[in-house]
Amino acid sequence: MKAVIMAGGFGTRLKPLTNNLPKPMVPIVNKPIMAHTIKLLKHHRFDQIVALLYYQPEKISTYFKDGSAFGVKIDYVKAEDDFGTAGSVKNAQELLDERFLVISGDVLTDFNLTDALRFHQEKGSIATILLTHVSNPLPFGVVITDNEGKIERFLEKPSWGQVFSDTVNTGIYLFEPEVLDYIPPKTEFDFSKDLFPLLMSKGKPLYGYVAKGYWQDIGGLKQYQSVNLDCLEEAVHVEIEGKKQDNAWIGENCIIGKNVIFDKQVVIGKNCIIKDNVFLSRSVIGDNCFIGENCEIRDSILWHHVKLGRSVKLLSDVIANDTRIGNEAYFEDNVFVSDHCVIGNRAVITANVRIWPRKDVEEGAVLSTSLIWGERWLRELFTNSRVTGIINAEVSPEFGAKLGAAFGAYLGKGNYVATSRDSSEAARMINRALICGFMSTGVNVGDLRTMPIPIVRYALRSGQEKGGVHVRQSPRDE
Repeated sequence: MKAVIMAGGFGTRLKPLTNNLPKPMVPIVNKPIMAHTIKLLKHHRFDQIVALLYYQPEKISTYFKDGSAFGVKIDYVKAEDDFGTAGSVKNAQELLDERFLVISGDVLTDFNLTDALRFHQEKGSIATILLTHVSNPLPFGVVITDNEGKIERFLEKPSWGQVFSDTVNTGIYLFEPEVLDYIPPKTEFDFSKDLFPLLMSKGKPLYGYVAKGYWQDIGGLKQYQSVNLDCLEEAVHVEIEGKKQDNAWIGENCIIGKNVIFDKQVVIGKNCIIKDNVFLSRSVIGDNCFIGENCEIRDSILWHHVKLGRSVKLLSDVIANDTRIGNEAYFEDNVFVSDHCVIGNRAVITANVRIWPRKDVEEGAVLSTSLIWGERWLRELFTNSRVTGIINAEVSPEFGAKLGAAFGAYLGKGNYVATSRDSSEAARMINRALICGFMSTGVNVGDLRTMPIPIVRYALRSGQEKGGVHVRQSPRDE
């Protein structure tokens, strides 16, 4: 039987993890989401798969190839543009000449698809939506059916005032091939907003099947963490590689040191080295990882080729591929580090920080805001009577106002200070923020505006000002 995997999503809400990786390739217990989906499809005899690709398609096709290694046959269809959910499937119509299933590439489920198919056949449905019950239906399409399962009403992503059911659309569908005739070609067309209302208006048999089992939409970083932990707790039926030893699944060719504690469930990938006195609890360690001695890792997910120095502490964090973390680094909860980053010795990453790919955090630095722009986060901004940093990252208008207020408080109310800047827009912005900070403490400000530094220095020597600030963009800035 045939199945379509919607694998073209950008994974915007999973950034920075998906900056260099399409969403279906994000690992769940060391396997791409899409690999778990293919395993489920094959188990229920959907062995002819059409993968709809859009964002970074080569990373998916290179990994899965023709599907033979996974026991299925995979055809790839690359979209020319974003035609919506239904429009994307229409693009593969020539491959869908029989009944087929559609499943999103960013969900993890263990639904019994065979039972759903049987329901679809018994009802003579042209389209069947697999449904499930959730506690918060707001992010999903809400559906209500009659006693026979025929859909009477649905609403896409309602507000609380519009919620009329906790039964939601899972994004898994069973279709007869003639459904595709109702979808216009090369046009943005959505299943929930366009196709299903059209079928209902034409009186076509449209049914909803309430499936039993686990289902989770991996829509954001929190959901990504919880899905991995659900797998560890065996709340969902997925295949976890490795030999089960007490609380741990340990991959082949691993070296485990002395006094390593596996508290609760842990997955260790292939070819890993875990040094002495390491504490691991409810965590996933990818392939080819190195964990230094005395590390403590709780509720965290490490992707592949991650290296941790000694005495590193992680709490509810996600570290992507090829990242190196120095000795005694400390991560608070919900930190997400993208690939190829370097975190220096004794660095502290505070809660809820996101670090984009290929960033360096200097030894001993404290990172309390997300690191998106620039390449490095320095240990200190104050050096040799200067404050140097990346505009809008390390040196923001908020920082400028605080700096001005601190300097003003030091000078004292009623004193005078001079400010000046170069002609860049960035310098103008920070200069204005500094002025606001000075004035908030009662300091009088003489703004010299655009002025060369030598003239500003001369003005400070000959005037009544107690201090001065000059803001400029680095001449080496590109």
